Amino acid sequence: MKKIFAHIGIWLVLCYFLFASLSLFLPEILAATRALTSIGFIAGMFYFAGWVLSEQFLIRRYRPVLFVLAALITIIAFSVFRIKVIDVLPGDLPDFTSQSLFENWLSQKSTSRQRIFGLINQLGNGRRAFLNGFLLNIITLVIASLYRLYEHKSQKELESREKLRHSQEAQILYLKSQVNPHFLFNTLNNLYGLAYSKSDLAPQMILGLSATMRYLIYETEQKLVPIEKELNFIRNYLNLEKMRISYSENIRISIQVEQPAAFIPPLLFLPFIENCFKHGTIGKEEDGWMELDIWDEKESLNFVCKNSFHYQKIFEAKGIGLDNVKKRLNLIFDDKFELKTVKQDDEYLVSLQFPVFTKID
Repeated sequence: MKKIFAHIGIWLVLCYFLFASLSLFLPEILAATRALTSIGFIAGMFYFAGWVLSEQFLIRRYRPVLFVLAALITIIAFSVFRIKVIDVLPGDLPDFTSQSLFENWLSQKSTSRQRIFGLINQLGNGRRAFLNGFLLNIITLVIASLYRLYEHKSQKELESREKLRHSQEAQILYLKSQVNPHFLFNTLNNLYGLAYSKSDLAPQMILGLSATMRYLIYETEQKLVPIEKELNFIRNYLNLEKMRISYSENIRISIQVEQPAAFIPPLLFLPFIENCFKHGTIGKEEDGWMELDIWDEKESLNFVCKNSFHYQKIFEAKGIGLDNVKKRLNLIFDDKFELKTVKQDDEYLVSLQFPVFTKID
């Protein structure tokens, strides 16, 4: 709709300037009639050349020879029809006896210029009008064709970007859907262990699991979630883990986020934290430990997770969680994130930094 109003506005402006020029020599009604007629022919040529000829012979099927032939026929037809219509209109423009700047330039001493000037003088008024219309139609056709080709190229690029965006969103939803059952499977295993041993912590774990699943079901369908909600989810998850393991005091958490109202993609941290319990020694050995640090600076969020492990046993059975996060990061942030994993001695470290979003983003 905006484009339609823009086109109408441009033609009205051109019509006004032509009317202002013609009104110097003709009554206003006659000047307006001639201005509307002339601009109407130019607009007709513009849209026929761009949205019929270019559409049929250059965009839908590439036939440049047919395009040139059809364009030539169209130019001649519009030029002849324009003369017939304008001749019928009342009111003649004055016949200027003084030479134009172009004719003055042609009438100079140059032999070639004098020949061209002589040919023009031999043309009658009708032929001159046809030549003027013919040249004007050529210019209009070229501009219309280039504009339509540029518009088509821009539209194709926009469609390509939209298609890529929808494809990426579908992949992100698929990868995220794999995280939920992965987390649920691990938590239910933990709950089964507590229930089997008739632990008093089982009811608390059920409540914690209920709150966690509520977040997974109702919040993570969004592309972005507030940082505070994601951090609360992480706290709940770690509380669930503390209920089932021994030496829960070996889990250290430090969260220093000054802009909790900012937004991040959901479930980015969970696979890294899960791996600490799945592949590390925390909860399995007395000296097993885990450290989690999350903080923000400027417009980015930092995540560092460290845990103890036995080097020879690390990731013998690799899960889907870590791969999913890497794919999601690439799809969402492209190259605007930094992910590092370091294995040394009996310590495994994951460092992740990525930009946060605002509601405007």
